[in-house]
Amino acid sequence: MTINDIDTIAVLGAGTMGHGIAQVASLSGYQVRLRDINEDLVQNGYDQIDSSLAKMADREYITEADADAARDRIDPVVPVEDAVSDADVVIEAVPEDMDIKEAVYTEVDEYAPEQAIYGTNTSSLSITDLSELTDRPGQFCGMHFFNPPTRMDLVEVIRGAHTDDEILDTVEALAEDLGKTPVRVQKDSPGFIVNRILIPMLNEAAWLVEEGVATVEEVDSTATASIGLPMGAFELSDTIGNDVTLHIMDYLHEVLGDAYEPAPLLETAVDDDRLGRKTGEGFYDYDDGTDYEGAPVSTEVEHHLLGVMANETANLLADDVATIEAIDQAMQLGAGFPEGAVTLADAAGLETLVETLDAAYEESGAERYNVADYLRTAADAGGFTDR
Repeated sequence: MTINDIDTIAVLGAGTMGHGIAQVASLSGYQVRLRDINEDLVQNGYDQIDSSLAKMADREYITEADADAARDRIDPVVPVEDAVSDADVVIEAVPEDMDIKEAVYTEVDEYAPEQAIYGTNTSSLSITDLSELTDRPGQFCGMHFFNPPTRMDLVEVIRGAHTDDEILDTVEALAEDLGKTPVRVQKDSPGFIVNRILIPMLNEAAWLVEEGVATVEEVDSTATASIGLPMGAFELSDTIGNDVTLHIMDYLHEVLGDAYEPAPLLETAVDDDRLGRKTGEGFYDYDDGTDYEGAPVSTEVEHHLLGVMANETANLLADDVATIEAIDQAMQLGAGFPEGAVTLADAAGLETLVETLDAAYEESGAERYNVADYLRTAADAGGFTDR
């Protein structure tokens, strides 16, 4: 199947990600079947799209005629058969639970056309494992949008162990037709690119506060003033949702081991229902707002955060998960970094970051500070780009 063969897209899951993807697809001219498990959920998803389109028209981003046409192209449904029976592409955006996804794919296999492409919007689960829940693993890939899909440009297109090359080419072409920038993830790896680099950095921020190295405000001031990130690490976790951050860390810990142990500070925030902006309180109280601007900055914090990110970048490069160019582009588009992770690490000096990690490992024995062989070799060579 090529991009020219795609007319109808089924989006499974009408939550924040699902209805956002459906809106993007409808605005791009595709017929959309938006599906969820009951009428209330799917109608709520459609109502969110309706409201968003109205705001876009009011602000003259689109015309009223464009908004009406986009609404008309979306069919909210509950039965899986109605959603996928004429779909060319099925984009799954259901909760991050393998049992739920398995039940969904079992039904989809029964009704989807033989040539239909499957794309999962999972943020971290194994594409290979998910593809093996279906009867067409060769037509299955990751199609990871970022929140909110209506505004974020990046789509990580992830190869599973069974994915056919032409499927990846078609899905990348589809992402471009949706007005997005696809970045190829060449190998199925936990967290893919953005979450594999970003989430351990957020976890390291929590460890630094847990261990008394710095305060929340000092970490966030350093992240913005010294590294140049668009917001502090704790503010970013609050924005993502601390429960989401912890869920991804728990998954990385489960599949990759002790180097990804979640910080108790993060676990406590989730246990106390301080999930971030969506609950009004996380590491900050959003009745008062964030208050870290002007707090002291710390070279030690800067080197810890960059060191952890550099180590994860090295792991991705060593495993041929993505190219340097793909990693930098993904971090800029998906995490709002001013420069990519490779560029930031090289600018800080890999030798300095390795020294920081080695000293922290010697002092604490924590596996998250164990320097990857690829990073050490790149440091000896003068940088990732000179390796």
